[in-house]
Amino acid sequence: MSSPVPGNIGPNPSIFVPIYPFSNAAGADTILRSSDGADFYVHRAILSLVSPVFETMFHIPQPESAPAVPVIDVSESSGALNRALSFFYPAAHANVATVEELKEVIGILVSKYDMQCVIPTVKLHLEKYRSSDPLAVYAIAAAYGWEDIALAAAKESLKHPLRNLSADAPPSLDGLTAAAYHNLLQYHYRCGEAARLTTIVLPADSLAGGLLRVCNTHPTAPIRFSDSTRTVAGWFADYLKDMGSLLAVTPSASIHEQSSFYDALANAKCTSCGAFDTYFRFLTVVWPAQLKAEIDKVDLKF
Repeated sequence: MSSPVPGNIGPNPSIFVPIYPFSNAAGADTILRSSDGADFYVHRAILSLVSPVFETMFHIPQPESAPAVPVIDVSESSGALNRALSFFYPAAHANVATVEELKEVIGILVSKYDMQCVIPTVKLHLEKYRSSDPLAVYAIAAAYGWEDIALAAAKESLKHPLRNLSADAPPSLDGLTAAAYHNLLQYHYRCGEAARLTTIVLPADSLAGGLLRVCNTHPTAPIRFSDSTRTVAGWFADYLKDMGSLLAVTPSASIHEQSSFYDALANAKCTSCGAFDTYFRFLTVVWPAQLKAEIDKVDLKF
């Protein structure tokens, strides 16, 4: 049976009412009461199986006057508790709307209740935010020592000018240690230098080196660019210089998303030869592969 989306479904819309499987279902032997007074009916066997904290708690002798279904007051709000329980409880579906909600869930399950068995699940959910908020994902992964997720998020951050952040720290960096942030900045800088060097160190037998030396069989053949006539070597050298400045601060910037890329493809040809074909292959195949290879050589320290 699939569970409906939880929400404020009681007669008083300001009160959160837990729904299946946390409603007053048959067989529930414990109530978790949230900080705002919502009662979640749960089974000790399930909580004990996933959490050594709960297992220890349930072994504490109860007074004879204890109710048939004991109540445990917890510090989490009803919304946070519902999201956390849903990550492992049978017939429930893990559902978080933001990376901040996911961060809160991870703190409840892993830090507070030591549910190591849920880590693979929360890591899968964390991966979903890698593209939209790589800094938040890096901060969370670094805090828990999940180096695989942290490295993937750090690589994703290379698409952004990390060193040009505003004076106000983004909320996504809350909880990130100074050492972890320093390591990320150093990684970003080293990747930027590696990417920039691909525009400077050009072997003579490479496609780029060939473009700088000759326009195929016409070394001085003119190329028309921005209403001016220039040689292939002169124009291409300036283009690489501009891209080097960009890649230094945004190492994984997509070459294909830069306006100069489209200007180049539209104008990088002369009337005498096929330098355009060589240039097109360099920008779309050779250079992106070279950038990735150089960045992959850079290690992220933990």
